[in-house]
Amino acid sequence: MSHRITNAARAGALIVGLLLSPVLGRGEEIKIDSETFGGLQLRSIGPAAMAGRIAAIDAIQGQRLTLYVGSAGGGVWKSSDGGTTFAPVFDKYCQSIGAIAIDRTRPKTVWVGTGESWTRNSVSVGDGIYKTTDGGDNWQRMGLDSCERIARIAIDPKHGDTVFVAATGHLWDAHPQRGVYRTRDGGKTWQRVLFVDNETGCADIALDPSDPSILYATMWQFRRKPWSFSSGGPGSGVYRSRDGGDTWTRLTAGLPAGNLGRCAVAISPARPSRVYLFVEARKSGMFRSDDRGETWTEGISSPGTNTRPFYFAHLIADPKDPNRVYKTATGLLVSDDSLRTWTGVGGGVHSDFHALWVNPTNPDELFCGTDGGVYTSVDRGADWRFLGSLPVGQFYHVSYDMEWPYNVYGGLQDNGSWTGPSRRSGGIANRHWRVLGGGDGFWAFVDPTDPDLTYVEYQEGNILRVRRSTGETKQIKPLEAKDEAEYRFNWNTPMHVTAAGTLYLGAQFLFRTRDRGDTWERISPDLTTNDPVKQKQAESGGLSVDNSSAENHCTIFTICESPKNHEVVWVGTDDGNIQLTRDGGKSWTNVGKKLPGVPPATWVTCIEASHFDEATAYATCDGHGTGDMKTYVCKTTDFGKTWQSLTTPELKGYAHVVREDLVKPELLFLGTECGLFISVEGGAQWAAIKGDFPPVAVRDLAIHPRDHDLLVASHGRGIWILDDLTPLRGLTREVLAADAAFLPSRPSVEMIPS
Repeated sequence: MSHRITNAARAGALIVGLLLSPVLGRGEEIKIDSETFGGLQLRSIGPAAMAGRIAAIDAIQGQRLTLYVGSAGGGVWKSSDGGTTFAPVFDKYCQSIGAIAIDRTRPKTVWVGTGESWTRNSVSVGDGIYKTTDGGDNWQRMGLDSCERIARIAIDPKHGDTVFVAATGHLWDAHPQRGVYRTRDGGKTWQRVLFVDNETGCADIALDPSDPSILYATMWQFRRKPWSFSSGGPGSGVYRSRDGGDTWTRLTAGLPAGNLGRCAVAISPARPSRVYLFVEARKSGMFRSDDRGETWTEGISSPGTNTRPFYFAHLIADPKDPNRVYKTATGLLVSDDSLRTWTGVGGGVHSDFHALWVNPTNPDELFCGTDGGVYTSVDRGADWRFLGSLPVGQFYHVSYDMEWPYNVYGGLQDNGSWTGPSRRSGGIANRHWRVLGGGDGFWAFVDPTDPDLTYVEYQEGNILRVRRSTGETKQIKPLEAKDEAEYRFNWNTPMHVTAAGTLYLGAQFLFRTRDRGDTWERISPDLTTNDPVKQKQAESGGLSVDNSSAENHCTIFTICESPKNHEVVWVGTDDGNIQLTRDGGKSWTNVGKKLPGVPPATWVTCIEASHFDEATAYATCDGHGTGDMKTYVCKTTDFGKTWQSLTTPELKGYAHVVREDLVKPELLFLGTECGLFISVEGGAQWAAIKGDFPPVAVRDLAIHPRDHDLLVASHGRGIWILDDLTPLRGLTREVLAADAAFLPSRPSVEMIPS
């Protein structure tokens, strides 16, 4: 049995017991679970000034346009006013979205396929396909639970219970649940109607609007590892069915010979015999068929049409003009002459287009989804308007300053680094957020000894030191000497700033600066396994070489100096090492070889040195890059000589971060790919913090030392704050066993507008 904790502390005391049910009976075991903390409400502070990656869009025109948007990591959002306002409608379910489709015969029936199919290194995972029959008020999971990612959903325009699903499948390992699936009874049962092998999934599917028995599917053989990506192989190909999916024929006439990679297909609604095709191959290109796929003619490709097929492979045919087709890429491209020429129409829009919806009754109206959110155009892309009401930013890290009220800082996927207020008397608006740096933003810190200085990091260890009062900026990334090995920085390079102002940075070596980055000292040898097999990034990509350094491996990923002893520094690597120095870097010991239950070489995502004991530390590990989705969290109390597993059955999702409270060592917080968890017993039991907080990936956590707030960096729903941890520090077994109790809280503060 369990009590239920609420945010009643805002009145000055938090009451446990009499207001909460059920109440424990005498002598019963104290069980702490998600219901215990079901009343805790986290506060979303956005931002929506920049949004995260959008994976899917669908809409339907009624008296007003109803729009559904699927975020790569932030769930499904619905607008009933043409995009002016949005509300989340999928907060109880998996937040990684791959596909959305509205049943045109029953507009309140909407299908959602979870698991984004744009397979970059930071992509999340799905857990099947869902359906609503009441416009998003209620959802039911309809199966395909193990598909991991769904790229497209096609609904029969005449018989809405017949649905086809393009299941891309597992990214990190081989698995049989992939291919094309069909249901004829609204999702009650499914049949896999096209399958190649355990390595090959379906990347796209299109259904002929004039004859739904004709379908096209593109099959894709691919595999990602933490240190490489491979697109293409003999399993890839383009298929057609003429009997509603019962049988399929591989199409080859006029298409490139040899191995293919990711392909995209679109049927012209204005002339269904015309089919457009993008093909990744040794020589990628655009193709057109005017006889329903019997033969193909290669068109002209612009430099942008063939860019990064694993990330940009979506074709959309104009609903009224058979000669007009759109191709998503870094920008949005359009051909008005059946692939003879291409024009960019994405000017003024955030780069990296992934989704596009063209109004079938008014093709001038477009909605596009990019790495930076949703934009709309009413003139075929000549001009665009940003829809700034979607707080779906994909943060990697979060920090704070000591102003009042304090500000939060963080970096986002492809949206740079930003800072904004933790609260304002009139509420936090987009205009209150300020950009600090560009690129893929990661760490952003205020110097604890000089609040006028901010450190802003972007990919591969690049750090800017910014003096806010003057705007002076200096690049302070450490550089190799002539006789040194090339530094290997992780895409998400770890930084660590201490209260004394010491700054650490990790490559394969650990660097330290005590003069704010003017000079650096290397204080370690290579702390990784230095495995040469995992250092061939120049060859990564498969058919389309993609050596963006996002797969840099054998690198340091997490750093933590002990708050109790600055000579004690912990380092975790992406290839499974936990290295410890107790003498400020003079000597190092690998103490991560015997983590209980953790396979060798598992990525170490976080090391948290205890605030109370220099011998104590916590570690989280993540094996999803090899298909291992288990949660791993461990603790040592003897400098890593022995480790104890803190993993319990309540935990879900691979682990990103663990934080120990600053006041009560038994109070722990854990962020995983599936949400936020709390333990008040040092990890003996864990409970999910739900309330209004969705099961979104939590990449980082920070505790404000003055205000005692928990800051949550979600990778899909922006920044959240759990105000005032003081009551949680008062939770003991005796309090939880009592019929009623009063818990302390910080003094309340009312903000009065000036």
